[in-house]
Amino acid sequence: MIAVNQNVFVKIAAEDERFIYVKNNPAYQSFLNGFFEYQEEVSTKAGRVKKSSNKAGSYRNFLIRLVIYYKEVYGTYPSSLENPTTVEGIKAFMKIPSFIEFNKAGHYYFSATIRGYIDYLDQLKLIDVNNVSEPHKIYLLHGPKKRSVTYINHEEMFVRNPRELLAAKHKADWKCCEDARHKTFTAQNDHRAYIEGHHLIPMRMQKDFEYTIDFADNIVPLCPNCHRKIHFAIKQDRNKMIEKFYFERIEAIETHGINISIDELEKCYS
Repeated sequence: MIAVNQNVFVKIAAEDERFIYVKNNPAYQSFLNGFFEYQEEVSTKAGRVKKSSNKAGSYRNFLIRLVIYYKEVYGTYPSSLENPTTVEGIKAFMKIPSFIEFNKAGHYYFSATIRGYIDYLDQLKLIDVNNVSEPHKIYLLHGPKKRSVTYINHEEMFVRNPRELLAAKHKADWKCCEDARHKTFTAQNDHRAYIEGHHLIPMRMQKDFEYTIDFADNIVPLCPNCHRKIHFAIKQDRNKMIEKFYFERIEAIETHGINISIDELEKCYS
């Protein structure tokens, strides 16, 4: 049992400097934004609330408070919200008597937030939530999925899911897939090595496929220089990169209902 000061689990206002610190911390912003979008999607799809209700915003704010309690319990803020140690630490609150009473008095909003937090991580497939003490694993996010289209000024646009890009970066450990030794810089938004996502089968080809091509296995994380290279290098150098990524990924790509030959792929870049 964790020894916890009884005054740790108290109400925290949005004006509290700790709340503001966590909310604006670049290390958390990307995750908090994704968590908000996920909760909004879950609630509206279930038909329980309208987007204007801001239930998703409430969940995000309760997660911010859980991060503050994490600091109060363990003495330091978590390095990231998808870290297995962070997940294990927050889940452990559910066994602390003072938290149990606090949660009950607060109509169980905190336990609901913890469940939502775990569900979001599971949906992202960033970690094995049933065994958070093990190193995180990346799984395919889905099998074949119908492409999603929207219209902007009457022009057909195919929707991209930012969580697919995030999963691809996690899988590559924020390293360039052309050469992991390539160095970039620390990005402001997530305090990770800056890396860009490149769709091996270009998104402009989506109209040629029944199923979406916006999934992690089709997204190749590259350093900025290699990303420019695969677009603008001479044909010989460009095709060498395409062939490398194609043969590394084609089996996984086919599980998403996408079939394309190497010759067809190279023509996409001509």
